[in-house]
Amino acid sequence: MNTRLVVNYLSQIVLYFSLVFTIPLAAAIRYHEDVYAFAIPMAVCAFLGSIVYVISKPESDVAKYKEGYAIVGIGWLLIAIAGSIPYVYYSISPVDAFFEAMSGFTTTGATIIDRIEDLPKSLLLWRSLTQWLGGMGIVVLFVAIFPTLAKKSETLLQAEVPGLKVEKIKPRLKDTALRLYATYMLLTVLEIVLLYILGMSLYDAVNHTFTTLSTGGFSTHTESIAYFNSPAIEFVIFIFMILGGMNFVLIYLLLKGQTKFLRDTEFRFYMAILLLAGAIMTAINLERFELGESLRYSFFQVASIMTTTGYTTFDFDTWSDSARLLLLMLMFVGGSTGSTGGGIKVVRIYLLTVYSLGQILKSAEPRTARIVRLNDEVVDKETLHNITAFFTLYVLIFVLSTFLVSLTGLDMISSISAVSATINNVGPGLGAVGAAESYSSLSATAKLILAFNMWIGRLELFTVLSLFIPSFWRERW
Repeated sequence: MNTRLVVNYLSQIVLYFSLVFTIPLAAAIRYHEDVYAFAIPMAVCAFLGSIVYVISKPESDVAKYKEGYAIVGIGWLLIAIAGSIPYVYYSISPVDAFFEAMSGFTTTGATIIDRIEDLPKSLLLWRSLTQWLGGMGIVVLFVAIFPTLAKKSETLLQAEVPGLKVEKIKPRLKDTALRLYATYMLLTVLEIVLLYILGMSLYDAVNHTFTTLSTGGFSTHTESIAYFNSPAIEFVIFIFMILGGMNFVLIYLLLKGQTKFLRDTEFRFYMAILLLAGAIMTAINLERFELGESLRYSFFQVASIMTTTGYTTFDFDTWSDSARLLLLMLMFVGGSTGSTGGGIKVVRIYLLTVYSLGQILKSAEPRTARIVRLNDEVVDKETLHNITAFFTLYVLIFVLSTFLVSLTGLDMISSISAVSATINNVGPGLGAVGAAESYSSLSATAKLILAFNMWIGRLELFTVLSLFIPSFWRERW
């Protein structure tokens, strides 16, 4: 392990991250609020990042995948700690502040704040900004714009970008990262304009755009999207949530005039699940709403949960058990590979299903070869083994985390849904952490367990788990 290189890169990330505080700092000046909430962490990050960068010059700049895993895994943890400082400044406990910051950067959307409107506007903008940055990936952004990090783009992006692998749209991964972020920014501007035209204030439009495209779900209002009570606003957010759950490479190609998404197996499977779940939810909710209202609330909530955004237009915890169970199942599906959504990812669900069916048929016809294909390409055994290992670890971590959270005194339904909502980066759960509740009533221990779930869920297990394996830090791994 090239430890000095890891430390040097981490110092650069912290140094570059200090620049992000200028945005909420400007908002604090604009709204005549306390600027020290953001000036202090900006100065601390800039100072510590600069000092460590100078004293940690590596003898070798050779970075392998394990260095990339260490840089990304620890980097996200450091950024969450730095991002919690503004919350601590406003008298939020360190554990709660860390929980809120981790929830923001991992685009989870779980909050410990009971009444959102009581927070300063600059701090609310900071909450939303953390989700926008975390959506496409913090390291992806730094790789795209800073040349020193771009040299090791492949190792860093592979450790951070969700899904099976980084899909190139340009020969160099730095150029791929740059174009994906340009697409992200273009959609951001478009949604801000649409929401503003439909009646949102510019402040609300910016905040909700930041947390829609990132599939984060933080709102500037305690009632979330229900506060606006506008079908038009809900429809725009519904569309952009679906876009956030798509592979951004497909969106980039669409903007270039290519319709590859129509032939993409994952996209078609993604839309099929969403439409089928929406139709089932609509039918279930007909016992509660008329058809028009059932369509409106059901499809929005299905899209919100499946894309792991977590917005609410209705307290779904008051719906029937079958409706709530469907939402709980959708939490695990998540978005597409290369999207801002969390969860297991649609492509893994698809490949696991096809592979499992193939194994069943193989047991009946042992001499018949079964090949798994994705977009007319054969999926190799190594990829299938990785997906199987991922799913196994996912289940084990989910079960263990649920048990540990239940030991803190939380009831079974709340424990299961809290872990589901955090490891899949969704946000709201059921019971004590339902759509109309916050995570404030949980113990400090439960909050730290759930914050760990957010971290490991966003970086898709392997990047974080590898940090806890002693042999990972040895020279050969």
